[in-house]
Amino acid sequence: MAVFDDWDGKRFVWVVLGLVIAALIGLALFRYIGALLFAIFVYYATRPFYRWLDQYVDHPNVTATVTILFVILPMVAVIAYAGIVALRELDQFLAASDLGAYRSLFQPYLRLARDGNVGRLIETLRSASGGSVGNVVRQGLPSTVRQLTSVAGFAFSVLARFFLMLTFLFYLLRDDHKLRRWFYDSIDHEQTIVGYANNVDDDLETVFVSNLAVILVAATVAAVTYYGLNVLASSGPVVGMPVLLSLLIGIGTLIPAVGMKIVYVPYGLLLLGLAVATPTPFWHPIAFLALTFVIVDTIPDFFARSFLSARSGVHMGLVLLGYFLGTLAFGWWGLFLGPIIVVLAVHFAHDIFPDLASHFVTD
Repeated sequence: MAVFDDWDGKRFVWVVLGLVIAALIGLALFRYIGALLFAIFVYYATRPFYRWLDQYVDHPNVTATVTILFVILPMVAVIAYAGIVALRELDQFLAASDLGAYRSLFQPYLRLARDGNVGRLIETLRSASGGSVGNVVRQGLPSTVRQLTSVAGFAFSVLARFFLMLTFLFYLLRDDHKLRRWFYDSIDHEQTIVGYANNVDDDLETVFVSNLAVILVAATVAAVTYYGLNVLASSGPVVGMPVLLSLLIGIGTLIPAVGMKIVYVPYGLLLLGLAVATPTPFWHPIAFLALTFVIVDTIPDFFARSFLSARSGVHMGLVLLGYFLGTLAFGWWGLFLGPIIVVLAVHFAHDIFPDLASHFVTD
């Protein structure tokens, strides 16, 4: 066709093809947008560590792997520790309540699982059903298959997102300089676009690194405070699980608006309930809530947010608003998308909009 003979026609065809490819990629990524955004958050939060390590380890694959393990292993450890503590607390709750009979039902199977004795497991199944293993299989197979299918589907979905997050993070850390160089070469290093991209990149690193720093500082201060409180309490420990509670408080700082209060306020109310129902001293919940609010919540958050506001080109209030509105508008992954949108919007308003507005006015 004649329309394809000139450069404008060819460019139109390439633009259409590029939009189709971009739409297909966007459609595929949208199903896993949470994994991508979480990878971007961890990428910016760990990029300074990666670049520092890259100065001493002359192998990008090893450097990226070590950086990922530096972040992922503590997260897995926290989740595993929280799960173990939750199971232990459930076991104690069943033992202390009227549900002790249900606790006894789990003990043989948990004990067999720990021992790893398959023969004893078969004998237990026989005695529990009053028949052969074949009868157990025939009677329970349909419901078991349905349950296994549901569990397998959920597990596959979680593992797929986890694998995608790790893949995104690995290649962002290892090849970000290649992506940046390709983009700048493609636009012929146009000064306005390069300046805008660099400003956004720098502020995203500042925002996400600062938030990771807030998590670490809050968790550390909480752990020291609670251990000190337990040492001073002569009538028994005030905080039963200071390490786990401190880690959860650090993670809770990411939650918009309420922050770590979503963790320590319910725990303080639990201590207050124990003080009312048991001989636990009343000063335990009072001291816990007061020290947590003043030392763990107010002071670290004030200094960390002030540091964030001083280093970043984006106002601290706008960043917090981005966290809050992003979560309300998009769900849990809006926690990471909100600040990105705020940084993009602020630098567009500061770097791009004045020039565009002046051209519209003059035209």
